[in-house]
Amino acid sequence: MNSKWLGRLPALSGAIFAVVAFARGGGDDAAPTASSSGQQIATYAFHHGLPNSLYHVELWAYLALMVFSIVLYSRLRAAEPQGAIAAIIVVAACVVSVAIKIGSFPAVYALYSSPVQLDPGVARALWVLGDFAFTVSMVVQALSLGAVAVSGLLFGGIPRWLSGTAGAIAVALVIGFVLGGNFPVAPTLAWMLWVLVASVALFVQAPRAVPDKQPALTPLATGAV
Repeated sequence: MNSKWLGRLPALSGAIFAVVAFARGGGDDAAPTASSSGQQIATYAFHHGLPNSLYHVELWAYLALMVFSIVLYSRLRAAEPQGAIAAIIVVAACVVSVAIKIGSFPAVYALYSSPVQLDPGVARALWVLGDFAFTVSMVVQALSLGAVAVSGLLFGGIPRWLSGTAGAIAVALVIGFVLGGNFPVAPTLAWMLWVLVASVALFVQAPRAVPDKQPALTPLATGAV
């Protein structure tokens, strides 16, 4: 493969995350919700155990998402003025979001891997930990998307149609998770789709060339005759 394309391969890390996220899905119609009782959660978890391999796949998928945020940072930083504040927020918010989500893995693992049916109070506590972590992580992820939108629209480090849709999805994520219920479903799916499309688009599109900065004139040079 041409070295030009090899250098763009990290951009496909976003597509890896999106594919795993779509394949993982959100469970069946009987999956617990915020209104489920502890007994319902305990019964569902006991009869729907998750294989250990799934946790490893999800872990690597979230790490791939962080790699993709670094790709976004590199594209946005090249177009931003010195400081690249928005580009830094993109990476920082994504890392915090992923850390929050991964931090809930032990609770979810304990809930679904128990060889015996858990006490309803314990089961609900573990489920709430995972659900709350997901909510907070997605709100923080909205901050990352918002920074993508601001930087891309103002400075054009990535296609502006990608930046504009990132901004719209960021707003939808915040509204959806504030309202709760089924409202977060559509924005979350839209975010996954955006990551997939953005990943492919950045793989196809060459990185923006960084212009050489002209050195500042020294007093000696300006005063020379």
